[in-house]
Amino acid sequence: MKLIWKLLRENISKPQLIGFAVASLIGMSIVLLAFQFYFDINPLFTGKDKLLKEDYLTITKKVGILGGLSSRSNGFSQNEIDDLKKQSFVKNVGAFTPSQFNVFGGFNSQKLGIAFNTEMFFESVPDQFIDVTSDNWRFSPVDNTVPIILPKNYLDLYNFGFAQASSMPRISEQLIGLINLDISITGKNGLRQQMKGRIVGFSNRINSILVPETFMTWANQQYGGTPSEPARLIIEVSNIADPNLSGYFKDKGFEISGDNTTASKMSFFLKIIIGIVVSVGVLICVLSFFILVLSIYLLLEKNMNKLRTLRLIGYSKSIVVKPYEWLAVGLNLVILALSLAITFVVRAQYLHFIGKLLPLAEARFSVYTLLIGITIFVLLSLLNILIIRRKVK
Repeated sequence: MKLIWKLLRENISKPQLIGFAVASLIGMSIVLLAFQFYFDINPLFTGKDKLLKEDYLTITKKVGILGGLSSRSNGFSQNEIDDLKKQSFVKNVGAFTPSQFNVFGGFNSQKLGIAFNTEMFFESVPDQFIDVTSDNWRFSPVDNTVPIILPKNYLDLYNFGFAQASSMPRISEQLIGLINLDISITGKNGLRQQMKGRIVGFSNRINSILVPETFMTWANQQYGGTPSEPARLIIEVSNIADPNLSGYFKDKGFEISGDNTTASKMSFFLKIIIGIVVSVGVLICVLSFFILVLSIYLLLEKNMNKLRTLRLIGYSKSIVVKPYEWLAVGLNLVILALSLAITFVVRAQYLHFIGKLLPLAEARFSVYTLLIGITIFVLLSLLNILIIRRKVK
């Protein structure tokens, strides 16, 4: 074996092999880095502590200039709701149920020096869409107390806007939970009732004054008028970065509250960018593979007479091609090891940089990156061996 290698290595072109090694090293490093970067960053978009937490959207229909003067309903029909549920990016759909009666509420506290009264409105949504957990989120007409969830930004507006401008004391979430509101309900049928309201939490998801569905059903039956189609829907989205989502809402004339879809498309663009980077890396790997194939072909052509002579004097095909196979496999193995080392070093640098900007949890080097590198090594090596054996008769 050593004698055959000494005989065949005379015509090996070192610059060609170095060119292949450098190109292949660059290509594989790019591929492994792209995949490892995706595995490290993806939890920010899909994990438990993901950066983009808004998997819920509130949608309404567009209101035209003359919409308020038209008798046409601006609510969602049952057919529209059913069609929405069939979309691939939708997991669940819930309807906002508005109060069909007038609500007046306020609280007066001499101890705190606070007196506040205002006309209000109530809405309800199914409990699975609410992001506040409370044992008090239940209603019974016997208790005469209504649990209420307020938007978190309402409290912020009061504390940092109204209270500061009016020299009134600021209120914490814990303190406001101890305050009972005076609720006055006036029905379309002229009936009136005094009730107590208790704030049980603050929602970051839903921008409305929420009450339990059980209360809304009971109150609308007692004091409301004719039920109408829901004007707002809340949607639990399975893939907020789905490109079909925005197109569907645009075609239907639906509007999305807030700017959730714009921010969450970061996940979609991340996948596109990584896909482009991986494609570039794969392309470089393919080109480097052809460089190696060309180098081996030229080397085989230069040594063809020696190879024929070795075959004629009795050496088997496997023995004759083995030096070239070991050369190809050895180069691929060295490239894999160097690529993994480069990936590990560069990963440490970008994790340190990203950690200063985003709450990136401690992540381990992904075993999938190693498996991808080994897969590329095995495929390239098998292709090289196959080409060598097909060339030598």
